[in-house]
Amino acid sequence: MTTLAKRAAYRCSNPDCGATTSGPAACRTSSVNVGEAAHIYGANPGSARFDAQMTSAERADITNAIWLCSNCHKLVDDDPLRYPAGLLFEWQKDHESVVSAQIGKAGAVVRQRYERRHLEEFGKLSYLSERIILEKGDLWEYRLTCEVLRYEMGPVTQRWSALQRGLYTRALTKIPEEEFMSWIHMKFSEMMKIIHSLSTLANFEFVRAWGEAGVPGDDKAIVATCRLVAEACSRALAWEESVRFCVVDNLFEKCQGLLFGIVGRVIDEMSKVSSFMNDIFCKDDLSGQHHLSLVFDLPNGWENTFNEELKVLENKIIKNNR
Repeated sequence: MTTLAKRAAYRCSNPDCGATTSGPAACRTSSVNVGEAAHIYGANPGSARFDAQMTSAERADITNAIWLCSNCHKLVDDDPLRYPAGLLFEWQKDHESVVSAQIGKAGAVVRQRYERRHLEEFGKLSYLSERIILEKGDLWEYRLTCEVLRYEMGPVTQRWSALQRGLYTRALTKIPEEEFMSWIHMKFSEMMKIIHSLSTLANFEFVRAWGEAGVPGDDKAIVATCRLVAEACSRALAWEESVRFCVVDNLFEKCQGLLFGIVGRVIDEMSKVSSFMNDIFCKDDLSGQHHLSLVFDLPNGWENTFNEELKVLENKIIKNNR
């Protein structure tokens, strides 16, 4: 809290207020403080601007806090629709810019120009991601990974959940009987490429982006890797849609049904990364080694069942063509 207050120069970050939050008390040896560290995204369910997709570590981090006077703190929490998280992030950013400029104008202007240009290189990011990139506090590489994955993967996981529950549909594609077997082989080829790309990203690219122990990571590489993960998961979702929203002859319907959910499993696996990191950050002692196993495989017995069904189909096709 002290760091947050000092960054705000002990003044309320609400641009319409700006009240000094610390000063002398009646007793000459003490002081009064009417400032408070306010959560931008709420800390608990039911609190103002609570985001269930955020991790506990992200909610507790200084990047999710803003220094306000007690009156403004109550104001923004009582009316979260009028004071959304994005607005509070803008307050925080602008207030710190003003404070920095007052401390040293020339240096502050250069610093602000650098930060603006640096963030432009990333394109659209969440507010939390921007703060983590600029402030680079403890374990920033992993906190950035956690936040960017949450932000980029959010639409994919929501859409995947909706697809599984049958909440939307697409135009149907007819797969002719004579093209079904080649279509199946193409779907398998696509599946293997998706799995290979995610396996490489998870096993090698994240480690490379985080850097060796004691060496700062590469923020651009971290963001790029997270986006590639989200892109691969989007392809997995598109694969699932392609096998569900197609029409095949009755002969092939069982085979088609066996494909449902096979590639979508990788979306569920990649969603574990943020949860795993959150569990680590919630611990008081972060020392030691932490392991996460992501399994990109097929359900037990699925391959045998599918191969048997293909053999049955091939025999039926041969028999029908005689």
